[in-house]
Amino acid sequence: MASLVPDLPLWGWNLIIAMQRHEDLHGKDDTCLGGVLNAVPAEVRQQAQAISSYVQLASGHQLADKAERMFDTLATAFAGSSEQSEGTAP
Repeated sequence: MASLVPDLPLWGWNLIIAMQRHEDLHGKDDTCLGGVLNAVPAEVRQQAQAISSYVQLASGHQLADKAERMFDTLATAFAGSSEQSEGTAP
């Protein structure tokens, strides 16, 4: 039977994700949180990693969508000013 991942409050997931991210950023030489993370069940850490990956992917898509909208706006504005310039040329 597969073990169930506990229904933790949002702050609990955020805390675990923050600790994992700290360990990822600071490498294996900085093990100050290693003991704390070792106390977290493996399936909870795996679920936290999945949540973190999903949030990063979703944030990346939002950023890409925003950049695309900004580019479209700039391209439209540039095309409009270019048309105006052509219409007023001698």
